[in-house]
Amino acid sequence: MKPLTDTTFIEAIEGATKPIVIKFEAKWCQPCKAMTPLLVDIEKQLGDRVDFYSANVEHCMLVAQRYKVNQIPALLAIDKGVVTAMRTGAASKAEILQWIKTALPAPEGP
Repeated sequence: MKPLTDTTFIEAIEGATKPIVIKFEAKWCQPCKAMTPLLVDIEKQLGDRVDFYSANVEHCMLVAQRYKVNQIPALLAIDKGVVTAMRTGAASKAEILQWIKTALPAPEGP
């Protein structure tokens, strides 16, 4: 997962050639830490079809405010600059994969 900041956010979204999943987190958040290895595995599985970013809410306050992220961990799916889905709270790998499948157009490919 690539780190995202308020400064790099617009460049990442505007330059995206694939759908995006952003994980909003904080260093002190235990559920956020627990989800990181799951998302790293999912990124390995879907990385050629979906870009994955992590956004520390303490360093991405403007982005978090823009998308009304008020609970972490939170996942945000964006396709062609448009938010297609958001979910909050911890989740299993299977739940995250199902959410991505529903949130983004054909992330699992042909």
